[in-house]
Amino acid sequence: MYLATKALPELPELLTRTAGNSAFYAGLTRVDGISDIGETAGYSAQPGYRLIRVDHRPHEGSANDFEIALVDDAEASVAFYTKVTLLSAPEVSSRYLARHRVWRSASTRHSLALSEISRTVLFGYILPRYDLLLGEDAITGDGKFYWHRQMSRALQLGFHVYVYDQTTQALRSIPADCELSSLQDQIWSSSRREPLQGFISTGPLNQLEC
Repeated sequence: MYLATKALPELPELLTRTAGNSAFYAGLTRVDGISDIGETAGYSAQPGYRLIRVDHRPHEGSANDFEIALVDDAEASVAFYTKVTLLSAPEVSSRYLARHRVWRSASTRHSLALSEISRTVLFGYILPRYDLLLGEDAITGDGKFYWHRQMSRALQLGFHVYVYDQTTQALRSIPADCELSSLQDQIWSSSRREPLQGFISTGPLNQLEC
């Protein structure tokens, strides 16, 4: 089973428009199933901001989807948003794999609040609960940079890191940053047909065909 073929959650285009962002903020913050996860994730909230998780929002994906957002209550806007889809792959891990898409505001208003937000959400909240399936299409625009940065960060934090090997159709362990750097040419190659898939976990994964 090649997990790259699994559907990746789409991000709402309206996040990039002021009126649309405000409407999205309202949709996130006025529903049941909202949890404040800032303290749990280790996020030092700036005044007026909240880091929230929203489960089972009407008409927003399946029961295996949830949303995480950094909301600015003073401006009634969304500064950071990620939609997570949980995948079951028992041949790889006994835990769910979390695949995500990320959007973050380019506004300088949110610069301080967004500092280290990806690290907080991925490694402070998602990874303690699920293993990560990280695609280079996880973020629009700078996907390859984001992919490499999060994989490198996972190694620095002592997590188990793997990449899906297209040739052997198996997971290849990446034990050190120097081995990740050896993939640099492959990461940026324009001739590569399939996107790179990284796996980050708190413990060893089954290096079987996936």
